[in-house]
Amino acid sequence: MLVNQQVRKDIGLFSALCLLYVVVMAMIGLIYQTIVTLFQAIRYPGNLEKIQKATESFMSRDGSYYLIAVCAGVFIFWLYRDGKLFKSDLRTQKRVMTPKTFGIVLSFLLLGQLGFVLFNQIFETIFNLFGFTMLKAVESASAGSDSVSMFLYAGFFGPVSEELIFRGAGLRTFEKYGKVFAILMSSLIFGLFHGNIPQFFFAAFVGIVFSYVTLEYSILWAMVFHVFNNLVIGDGLTYLYSFLSDDIGGLLHLFILLVGASVAVIFLFKNKVDIKMYVQENCSFSGTYRQAFCSVWFWIFAIFMFLTSLTLISHL
Repeated sequence: MLVNQQVRKDIGLFSALCLLYVVVMAMIGLIYQTIVTLFQAIRYPGNLEKIQKATESFMSRDGSYYLIAVCAGVFIFWLYRDGKLFKSDLRTQKRVMTPKTFGIVLSFLLLGQLGFVLFNQIFETIFNLFGFTMLKAVESASAGSDSVSMFLYAGFFGPVSEELIFRGAGLRTFEKYGKVFAILMSSLIFGLFHGNIPQFFFAAFVGIVFSYVTLEYSILWAMVFHVFNNLVIGDGLTYLYSFLSDDIGGLLHLFILLVGASVAVIFLFKNKVDIKMYVQENCSFSGTYRQAFCSVWFWIFAIFMFLTSLTLISHL
């Protein structure tokens, strides 16, 4: 009974802090936008239309306030973990990351990317039937880096901070209730944190991959894969495709995703017995999930992020 109550408390507190982080990030963004607007007002005195357009253009490309926000976020969860975030939460296992294992993990990232593409196609068609579109949400989830600050955030500081928060603070907090529970719950909250319907499923999926890597290898490897996903699979391939025609680039991208996804599916099929055994050996106590979903703060966070994601859905 006490264990179940502690589960609800831990899930609730972590969810509440994630919500606090989102609010802090929004406040930093608002303050930063206000400062940018003031500078644009000096540049274009009396021309409200130019001030607004210049501010929107600058904010869409600049990632400086994100860099400030991630520092605030890491500090919040450093306090939450009572200083353990940069100590025991970063502990590593003795297993070695071989080139073969690296390739398999990479294939799962490509499987996630393929799922993201298919999800967007299917759900965009469904939304269109009712007169809505997800294009704004998709663009927000897959936007490239148009400035040095955005490149630094999306390619390095963002992935590293998210690993510290979700695989460091979150995963390690939930680990005592079973590895599988810790992997699934931290990944679910990670998906919700993005506040974007298309990105939710992709983030939750790769969150499972990064969580497993953290528990069985090292959080440092999870950071490497997260950076690789954003920097190479994201910005890197996009840059490569810019030298090709849209048709050739699209076909090459699909080919890369299909090859990677095929490797991941074959791996799952060949190792299904070992995967089942891992789940059985690392399962949680009876009632753990039920108590986790009884957390009021979890649902407040989930509903808030879902409502946030709806702002990216628009009429055709």
